[in-house]
Amino acid sequence: MMATLDKSIVRREHRDGSIEFPLANFTGSGPGPTVAVISGMHGGEYAGVLACQQLIRELDPAHLRGRLLVIPVVSTRAFMQREMQLSPVDEKEVHFVWPGNPEGSYSEALVDLLYETIHAADFVLDLHSGEFAQGLEPYVCASWGDYDAPLLESCLLLARAFDVPFVDRRVLADTPLALPRALLDRGVANVWTEIGRNGLPDPRTISLQHDGVVNVLRLLNMLPGEGQLHRPRLVGPRHWSVYAERSGIWVAAVEPSAHVQAGQVLGELQDYFGQTLQVYRAEADALVEYLATSPAINADRRTGGDRR
Repeated sequence: MMATLDKSIVRREHRDGSIEFPLANFTGSGPGPTVAVISGMHGGEYAGVLACQQLIRELDPAHLRGRLLVIPVVSTRAFMQREMQLSPVDEKEVHFVWPGNPEGSYSEALVDLLYETIHAADFVLDLHSGEFAQGLEPYVCASWGDYDAPLLESCLLLARAFDVPFVDRRVLADTPLALPRALLDRGVANVWTEIGRNGLPDPRTISLQHDGVVNVLRLLNMLPGEGQLHRPRLVGPRHWSVYAERSGIWVAAVEPSAHVQAGQVLGELQDYFGQTLQVYRAEADALVEYLATSPAINADRRTGGDRR
């Protein structure tokens, strides 16, 4: 088998403009699984994008077994327009769109093209990080719930390849995250990272993303060297979300990764004059996974991408 690296721009024409994203296709020197690494699904998340670039520059396909697909930026139009969370074309949250539809909206056609490109993968790593207005400490999400135990254990193994403080077990039936659920339904183990904050190209979080991907490839015997399984704290699968029902100015009282008790104040929403509109409290003893760091809160545009 000849080891190769092919770089290309995957394109498809759409009524709302050309859909395109970069693809680095590594073919190794021997047989092995196929791994897809994608990043840049949201326009203001950079640590994963830069980690993918580093991986493409440094990885020698002659040292690889199997196949590696790397898409550094999925949503190139959102990336170039510095658009947070929602597509600048149709205002959809790409992570929530499934199944894809080549005749549908721009985001639906983008997801269809993405799935067509990575559908043969045995494992998928989806690299995310905090948007411009999102503060968090590094963690990885692994699917949980009504799936075969070996498949869920494979997801947990992928998550433990990343040196993060905790792994969040997500019951996908309770979330709108469509791509992870669609992959699991096909028997494809996958995780999505949340490593980085506030759209900052921080060298530490870039390294955590890059080194975690390399560690996955070693654990799967695709690269030489001994893989390492970390022992992060496992949290979930219970989650609580706090959203403002009206617009205002947010004043946080906690930091990401804080441990809070039921009833503890998380922050408050104020009007333009500094008067309290509403106080938000923790519903249960919990770990703060992420929070909005922007004081500007628009109730019609949630940070998770839901538009009412």
